[in-house]
Amino acid sequence: MKVLSYLPSAQFGIIAGSILLSGGLVVAAQAFTRPANPPSTLTPSQNAPAAQNTGDWLATLREIQAQNSSYTLPTGPNEGTVKTLLGAAQSQNITDTIGRSLLINLSTAKAQGLGADVPTQDKLIADAAAQIEQNRGAQVYTVGNLILATNTPDAEHTYGNTVMATLGLHLKASYYDTLLAIGYATDYKDKTKLSTLPAIAKEYKALADDLSRVAVPVTLAPLHLQIINNYARMADLYDDMAVMLDDPLRGLGGLELYESLIQETARVFTNIAQQLSKDGILFTKDEPGNTWSSLLP
Repeated sequence: MKVLSYLPSAQFGIIAGSILLSGGLVVAAQAFTRPANPPSTLTPSQNAPAAQNTGDWLATLREIQAQNSSYTLPTGPNEGTVKTLLGAAQSQNITDTIGRSLLINLSTAKAQGLGADVPTQDKLIADAAAQIEQNRGAQVYTVGNLILATNTPDAEHTYGNTVMATLGLHLKASYYDTLLAIGYATDYKDKTKLSTLPAIAKEYKALADDLSRVAVPVTLAPLHLQIINNYARMADLYDDMAVMLDDPLRGLGGLELYESLIQETARVFTNIAQQLSKDGILFTKDEPGNTWSSLLP
C-alpha cells in the first residue's frame, strides 16, 4: 500500500495549506515591518553603562527593569469567542473537525504573539492527536460469560482442539482481506472495495461469540477472555475503517488500533500455546490443535 494514499482528504489539505500560508504571511509581515536597525529603547548610559565600581551594575539593572515593566504581551482573543468557534468546528467528520480546530487554535496563538515557538506547536499537535485517539471501549465479555472447565489434561486437550476448529470456521475474519480492501481503496480512490469490510466485521463478531461458548480451563480463562474481547473490539473498528476515504483521520485511527489488537492477540495465542506445551498437552498431526505447535518459539 502506498503511504501517500493515507494522506488526509483534499479538503483537509486545503485547510492545512491555509494554516501554513497564514503562518508564512505572519513571518513575512514581521520580517518586512521590522526596521533594519531597530532603535534601542535604552538610554546611552543603559546601552553601555560606564560602571565606576562593582556595585553600579545592580543599580543600572534595576533601572532597566523598571523601564521595561510596562511591556505586556498582546491581548488574546476573547475566550468565550474561541470556545464558540471550536464548538462550531465540531462535526461527525473527524478530519474536518481537526482541520478547523487547528486553524482556530493557531490563529488564537498568533494573536497572542505565539505560534512559532516549540511548546505552542507541540500543544497544538497534542490537541489534534487527542481528537483521533482511539480507545478500546468497555469489555463486551466478562468471566461470567465463559464456560469454565476444571484444569485437567483432557479439558486442555479438548480446549486446544475446539479453539482451532472454531477459528477454522471463521476464515473470513481476515487481517489480509482487511488490508487488501483498504489498500486498494486508498491506492485507486475506489470506495467500492470498502464495501467488503462490513462482512469481515460480522465474521469477527461471530468468531468472538463462538469462542465465548468454548469450555475453557480455569487457568486459561483470563487469556481466552482477552482474545474474545479483542475480536469483539476489532469488529467495532470496521465502522471507522470503512470511511477511510471520506474521513481519513478516523479511518487511520481505526486501522492503527486494529493492527495493535491483531499483534496483541497473536501474543496471547502464543502464551496459550506455551502453557499447553508446558502442561504436556500434545496433538496429532490430524487434530486441529496441532496448529498450536506452530505458535511456539
